[in-house]
Amino acid sequence: MYQAMLSNPANVARVRAAQPHIEQVGGKVNIAAPTKVGMVVIVLYLPEGYTPDQFIPGLPFYPV
Repeated sequence: MYQAMLSNPANVARVRAAQPHIEQVGGKVNIAAPTKVGMVVIVLYLPEGYTPDQFIPGLPFYPV
């Protein structure tokens, strides 16, 4: 499981665009509603052997 807190709407859109690819390999994406200050918490559940950089490189996901 990986998590990121994103504020840039373009980065959230990148995650949404990658969601079908993540789901094709058996993963799952949870995107929370934006906080009052505009931060969006995103949690990725990826099968073993996969990392966020394989789907959305450069975003600050970290393992949790």
